[in-house]
Amino acid sequence: MDTEYYKYYDETQQPAAPAAPENPAPQEKKLSVLNLLIGFVVVLLAAFGVYQLIHIGVDYIKTVKSEEAAIANAAYYDFLIPAAAIDIEPFEDITAAKMTELVEMSVWAVLNSGLDATQYQYDDAVLLLPQAQVEAAFSHFFGVERTIEHGTVSGYGYQFEYDAAAKVYRIPLSSISPLYTPVITETQTKGDATVLTVGFRNAALYSQNLLTGDLTVPEPDKYVKVTFRSASTGVYISAVRSSGLPEVAVTVPQVTVAPSQTTETTAAPQSTEAPAEAQSTEPETSEEAADADDEEDEEAEE
Repeated sequence: MDTEYYKYYDETQQPAAPAAPENPAPQEKKLSVLNLLIGFVVVLLAAFGVYQLIHIGVDYIKTVKSEEAAIANAAYYDFLIPAAAIDIEPFEDITAAKMTELVEMSVWAVLNSGLDATQYQYDDAVLLLPQAQVEAAFSHFFGVERTIEHGTVSGYGYQFEYDAAAKVYRIPLSSISPLYTPVITETQTKGDATVLTVGFRNAALYSQNLLTGDLTVPEPDKYVKVTFRSASTGVYISAVRSSGLPEVAVTVPQVTVAPSQTTETTAAPQSTEAPAEAQSTEPETSEEAADADDEEDEEAEE
């Protein structure tokens, strides 16, 4: 009886063996991998979205700045178009500028302002431009430091004749082409002054593809620095200075000067001493020969 009791006790009190883990179903494995991929894609899309937002933000800022710059420069182009059209000569101060060029620029400014040609009077094939409009443009462009001095001005292939009696400028009704067109390449602010680096493009070198309509724009022939200052009526041109070409890395090849003739021009080296055959004296005259004979006779007698 005791044996059976202990046997029963051993069988009932012993802990049960742990159950073997069940292998996950293949479908559950697929779901866990899929969830991992989905999480990775979500993180990737989130990162890409942040990048896109940053990229769009940067582009927007650049666009706004470029538009602001374009708006700011648009006002300056009203001044620069006439200056480039006549290829204005540099001057350190507005008081030192040529009056004829200032007047010519003022006339160009009026003609470039989109005037309504039907509002003007004509004399044959000549438009009569009132001097009051030229005076207004002069004051707008150059401030009050100079007073306009009216007179006939001439440009490249044209002449604006001043009629003092009628107080008009006589503008020929013909094609008047500018010499250059301006392009602003740099803007600097120095105190109350704004200095623009302006390239002058040769207007005659523009070309257009007749098939595609694409316009070929030439590189500037030269550069100037135009200084603008502020006044109660706005900004005005106070100086125009020459400027060198933009600094670029240029490799200058060595130049070999070609000879002016195709034949060999190199001279043979010359000796510092003349050869013996070349050391000859000049022929003796008859008197010198006679004297030499007398000297020989005297030596013989002695």
